[in-house]
Amino acid sequence: MDESEQPDSVISASDTYAALDLGSNSFHLLVARDRNGSTQVLDRHREMTRLAAGLETNGSLSQERIDLALASLRRISQRIRSLPQHNVRIVGTNALRQAANRDAFISQAESILGHNIDVISGREEGRLIYAAVARSIESRADLRLVIDIGGGSTELIAGHRFEPHLSESIHIGCISMTERWFKEGKLATSRMANAVQDMQLELEVVEHSFRTHGWELAVGTSGTILAIQNAIAQFSAEGITKSTLKELSRRLVCFGHIDDIDPTWCSLRRAQSLPGGVAMLLGLFKTLKLDTLEVSSDALREGLLHELVGRAHDVDIRERSVGALIPRFHIDRDHATLVAQTALSMFDQLFPKRTEEFEDERQLLRWAAMLHEIGMGISHSAYHKHGAYLLENLDMPGFTLTEQSQLAWLVRTHRRRLQTEEPMPHGKSLMHVCLILRLAVTFRRNRSDTEPAAIKFRRKGDAYLVEIDREWLNAHPLTRMDLEQESNVLLDAGVKLGVKEI
Repeated sequence: MDESEQPDSVISASDTYAALDLGSNSFHLLVARDRNGSTQVLDRHREMTRLAAGLETNGSLSQERIDLALASLRRISQRIRSLPQHNVRIVGTNALRQAANRDAFISQAESILGHNIDVISGREEGRLIYAAVARSIESRADLRLVIDIGGGSTELIAGHRFEPHLSESIHIGCISMTERWFKEGKLATSRMANAVQDMQLELEVVEHSFRTHGWELAVGTSGTILAIQNAIAQFSAEGITKSTLKELSRRLVCFGHIDDIDPTWCSLRRAQSLPGGVAMLLGLFKTLKLDTLEVSSDALREGLLHELVGRAHDVDIRERSVGALIPRFHIDRDHATLVAQTALSMFDQLFPKRTEEFEDERQLLRWAAMLHEIGMGISHSAYHKHGAYLLENLDMPGFTLTEQSQLAWLVRTHRRRLQTEEPMPHGKSLMHVCLILRLAVTFRRNRSDTEPAAIKFRRKGDAYLVEIDREWLNAHPLTRMDLEQESNVLLDAGVKLGVKEI
């Protein structure tokens, strides 16, 4: 039997990957297998949850919408629970970015799915969408514009072939636009005109930068744009153009009410947000002077899957992001590398047998070591605080908001007094990673490539123990003093560190 004809039952779980997009309108699951770096789709599944519709005035998701979403995830979990942790990527977008009670929801959802959930920024979402769309279209056009209208936000990305250059997230989507201008489902020409004008106002701050960049090809993606394309197909074969979109708007308002929209256009659930989507696309056409829009069925989930398989083949966009920050902020690469080497040596002694979780922590430690002096580009005084602010707020392609928060926390706490009142990101204990980074910086304080004494690092009960050569310490009195001070600082934070001279 040819390999491509093998039944799914013989496909190894280690070669199976899954991407789950917890969107503001729908949850999308994509399962595929890796075939030497390329992917073969095994399964697709979509559940419309309209998560953004559950955002209440206090900023929290309603319990009704949470229950609906969790029920959906219980069904989805059947397909992905048995897959290895590193083979699954689950991300939340705008609705979860906004939800005040997102941590509580994520905790329940992770328990159901058996996998971690990451919330990504709007720009990171745009980057992943662009990557997916750029690979799905066959066009010689070099300059490309990608538009994704989601339930709670709209992503605009302009780039050159496969590289995004400009990405913006507009904080309104088809659900929020529909709720704003088509309350109680009522459709009218005046309501549509107000919604279109509202979208044009939202676009004012980004209009100049996108039109300056320019594009030769505009591509739309997402369920909303696919639904608009299908609705237009009911009366025209031209696809989405300025004229067909205007005609669609005219026909749409003639229904008078959302519940009466022609079922051949889209499903009843999709119809609940279609008017807002049409208005938004009309606003985009008017503001950006678009004539036509091609449509791609690939979106965020395909971008996630592509990157997930890439990481399995040691192609990680996060490495490129860290590498780009080093020259940008004039970080001493040689010194940072030495700190990283010392830190990883100590980590490997502490965890000789590593699970996937510890592999992630080891990677996080290395990135924190390489970037621990990023704040010096602003000022040496309190550079750890400047560095933390930068890492919390910079655009770092490939990194989730959680990973950026963790990196920022490690850089913030790698020197001076430990802020015990400052919570660790998302409740995850990274104290042992923080301790190792602090010690590595201490041992490399001379900024010399001379190897420090052989260091033995281990945990003994509830305390950490550093064993180091006495003669070396006698020859490095400043390091001896630093270690004594470090032991006292850590003790104030509830961490016991012993130093044994051998």
